[in-house]
Amino acid sequence: MFRWEDCLEGHILIGLIFSTFAFVCMIIVTFSTPFIKTIYFLSMTNTNGDATHYGAFGYCEEESDSCSSSKVGYEPPGPQNVDMPEWLLKTSILFGIAGLLFFIAWITLILSLLRFKKFAWNPVYFRTSCVLAAFSAILAEIFALVLWVRAKHDFDGDGWVGWEAGYGAGLWIGLVGCIFGGLAALIGGPAYQGRFMYRAHPGAAYNV
Repeated sequence: MFRWEDCLEGHILIGLIFSTFAFVCMIIVTFSTPFIKTIYFLSMTNTNGDATHYGAFGYCEEESDSCSSSKVGYEPPGPQNVDMPEWLLKTSILFGIAGLLFFIAWITLILSLLRFKKFAWNPVYFRTSCVLAAFSAILAEIFALVLWVRAKHDFDGDGWVGWEAGYGAGLWIGLVGCIFGGLAALIGGPAYQGRFMYRAHPGAAYNV
């Protein structure tokens, strides 16, 4: 039987909130430019204010008000000496994988609270999916930082007159998602043993 008090326990509440935040962050980054035009990793802007925004699976050009089709490992426009390896662009798919795994972790935690069959107060399902999700998110963020920091460095070093490059919100949203996901995996969800979990009444049995 579901008990509302279970949701208020420290580890459960942390797991619910942090895995939800991590899931939302991963989904926002996954559906960055060309889907959500205001969310991108890097932008290149000229003195006229025309910019090209690079997202996870495509780019948008403000001057022509057009966006590329979505593709894993798309071919970005820009100067030839700006290094954007295709294999690094393809690693953006890890954000989507992390988002899916965080969603699965959230579902398993809800099933645990509902005491649904083998999920009842079983931490293995939540912790396993959450750890895999956090690992995917951290890996995706590392690849994204390597890709877009290098791209900005190459662009700035090229010395294009009247142009400048800047980071977008995508990088930082991904980083926030990694932090929330890591905390959810470390300290969220049902405890492996009841005595390690905070309860208002330590003597109360878990399965009553």
